[in-house]
Amino acid sequence: MNITQLTEGLKQAFFTEGHRLVFWYDPSRDFEAELDNLSLSDVTVLNMEGKSQLGIKLKLELEDTEGKYLLYFPSEEPHVEDDWLLDIKLYSRSFFADRVSIIFNDLGLHQQSMRAHLALRDKFLGNKGRLTNLKKWLRPDANEQAIDLAMMAVLAKSEEADINHILFSIAFQAAEDDLGLESMPPIIDDFLKFGLQTAFVEQLQVYFGYQPSQEELNGDVPFNFGRFMIRLLVTGFCENLGEVPDWATNQILPTIHAQASIRALNSRWRDSSRYYPAFDKISEWVANSLHIREKLKTIPLASLASIATFEAVEAQIIVSLSDSIPLANLRELKSFNDIVGQRRDNYWASRHKDDDTRRRYRIIYDALEASILLFTLRRTHEEGFHYPSCDAVYTAYQGELYQFDMAYRHYHEASQVAHVDLLKKLDDEVEQCYSHWFIDNLARNWGERIANEHRLDDWRIQDVALQHQFYKRSVKPLLDNAQKKRVMVIISDAFRFEAAVELEQRVNEKRYSKATLSSQLGVVPSYTTLGMASLLPHNTLDYKGDTDDVLVDGISSQGVSQRNKILQAHSGIAITAETLRDWSRDEGRLALKDQQLVYVYHNVVDAIGDVASTENRTFQAVRDAIDELAELVRKAQMHFNTSTVIVTADHGFLFQQSKPEAADRTNLEDKLTDVIKSKKRYVIGQNLPEPKDALYGSTKITAGTTSDTKFWVPKGANRFHFVGGARFVHGGVMPQEIVVPVLTVKALRGENAAARTKRKVGVMSAKPSLKMVNNIQSFDFLQTDTVDDMKLAMTAVVGIYDGPKLVSSEEVITFDSTSDSMAERVKKVRLSLQGSDFNRNNDYFLIIKDKDLETEIERYKVTIDLAFTDDFF
Repeated sequence: MNITQLTEGLKQAFFTEGHRLVFWYDPSRDFEAELDNLSLSDVTVLNMEGKSQLGIKLKLELEDTEGKYLLYFPSEEPHVEDDWLLDIKLYSRSFFADRVSIIFNDLGLHQQSMRAHLALRDKFLGNKGRLTNLKKWLRPDANEQAIDLAMMAVLAKSEEADINHILFSIAFQAAEDDLGLESMPPIIDDFLKFGLQTAFVEQLQVYFGYQPSQEELNGDVPFNFGRFMIRLLVTGFCENLGEVPDWATNQILPTIHAQASIRALNSRWRDSSRYYPAFDKISEWVANSLHIREKLKTIPLASLASIATFEAVEAQIIVSLSDSIPLANLRELKSFNDIVGQRRDNYWASRHKDDDTRRRYRIIYDALEASILLFTLRRTHEEGFHYPSCDAVYTAYQGELYQFDMAYRHYHEASQVAHVDLLKKLDDEVEQCYSHWFIDNLARNWGERIANEHRLDDWRIQDVALQHQFYKRSVKPLLDNAQKKRVMVIISDAFRFEAAVELEQRVNEKRYSKATLSSQLGVVPSYTTLGMASLLPHNTLDYKGDTDDVLVDGISSQGVSQRNKILQAHSGIAITAETLRDWSRDEGRLALKDQQLVYVYHNVVDAIGDVASTENRTFQAVRDAIDELAELVRKAQMHFNTSTVIVTADHGFLFQQSKPEAADRTNLEDKLTDVIKSKKRYVIGQNLPEPKDALYGSTKITAGTTSDTKFWVPKGANRFHFVGGARFVHGGVMPQEIVVPVLTVKALRGENAAARTKRKVGVMSAKPSLKMVNNIQSFDFLQTDTVDDMKLAMTAVVGIYDGPKLVSSEEVITFDSTSDSMAERVKKVRLSLQGSDFNRNNDYFLIIKDKDLETEIERYKVTIDLAFTDDFF
């Protein structure tokens, strides 16, 4: 050791650590000659050879109580009973000049007994880089365990010097190198090389109850990482399962303390953005080694619901739900819906991890949730539909029955994206429920009411506006307002009512607008030419001779340019949705500067669904339409100063995923004459005779045309022919076709917008006083508000903390109840403590955080009083 190292070590003791007195024993007198060369300003160096220790004691404690002194002893340190300066030494610092001692000083350690422990780790200390990295993990009061953990952290390159993060780093390396369970990660080899394996294995014993072999404990053989991973994950699996299957008896780590610590470890591992991919891979290795897929088949669905250990559990739950949903009663369907919610909060479908695996499971659970709603609706109407009038059927469809269509769309939208064999059986059951039960029963009740009430002779529904009166009833009153604010009408071809419900929800998520949905009774036949014409301002509608061109006050309504001519007479313009979308803010404001009435034509659903080669993409087109319409509304109001936007449609549609069968066809009579147009769901002609097996009417009654143009439409959901694709159709009188949405969106400003600022629901502990007497314990949490238009669901993360340190598992749970019942808004969370060193007199806190914002919501003092920590499963 050179003079510079000596000086730096002593400077650290005096000036960095702030000691006034430093004792230096040098029995070999190796450094006595260097005393005069030490460059220590403001420090008095005393060679204690031959000096009176009593005299020095008096000097240091009475005469000079401020000065800094280095007391050099060219002798051994005396025994305690012979040490006159012992009381001074107890509040002073000792200095040693051998290599280990210099390292001890350099690390800033205070406990002199640690010098001997460092000597045992001499091989580790021989590298300057390792020493530099070691410093950041050590506190001055570090003991043997802390030093060894810090050394392991350096070798493992872990984020923290604790056993959890060291394990995470080993697992990370094993996964990165794709080692499998049979190979030894290089970090374990380093532990052996530097004499740290025994300390590592002892940590696993203390925290997780691991039972190593004696050879592992002695460091005679490498630690069996693969075996430990199996035991770790099997224990976590059994803890969630609540029982120990026979096959797991020899694998679990059996104490309650181990169970809780492992649950907490796995929770943190899975929650780590850096390390969770390693969990995925290692859990797959363990699952394969256990042949877990076969073992899961014997476990009930309810028992699997909370398990996050193996991805194979996800597949088993999905299969079980797919098999069970179609046959379940209402109570069971409610429990299945709860399971879906639980799985969404769970690891493999977490929305807080955006990778292919999680996206796939989220989509599958979207499909399952939609199927649960579909079959819940069916169970609610098990006897079919028996509404007493057309008005009642219409009201029921607008109020509730549209959800059949929405659930069916959501199911297939998700199922097609997921594209997994797991859902194929459910695909068939959903199709049977929707196309062959719902549509048939609705068509039967609706068809009977139309026929018995002769509604095609008097086309109206009580308290429902007629589509051909749209301009007069919905638009003109707004324009007549003295304020002369702009009104924009967006007409989306084939945008049906159930999609408008979803659009209403989307628009109302924004605080700058308020959307209100109603409906109007669509014209019949429910097809584009007639529907588009009926929405324009007009005094008369009429067919142009024997053509399909509908005249609006004598002007053709075909195409945007013709509609623009019609609107100009009412101080309005017609544009396409593409034009509106492509305008910049300045371009749009300039173009609309003097316009109070704007009709925007949007064609996404019909453009896709009405073409045979693309009709299978109908539901994706509906999704695209909702997205585009929400953006058009936002742009119109935020960029182009439009006070009111009305979104409506020319007609709706019928769609089924399966191809229609022969029974779904109504044969047309031969040799029809004077036919203007003949499609799958309607025939139009000036002199059509009354059909044998179809509905018959006149557009004069159903659309307000001047001419008495006749039409046929098939009964129920039948088609006249299947040519060119027949899964997407419209033109008839089914509610899906003629319940036309009218979504009125008002722009909000100032206080009105502020009043619609949404907030998340509150979450609190159901009990104000909390005590934890078991390593694993459930806590009740109350969702204080009901989720509605103004209150959003809250995804919370819950854990127990000792100061800033998390000492339990962290559990994620979503509070999204729409129930008014407080009891139904209570959810349970199971928390597991890690470790056993808990003091009942210390302050621990249960903290609830917003998972998305990572902000604290509430905290509650928790008393931890563990009477027993070594119970068995």
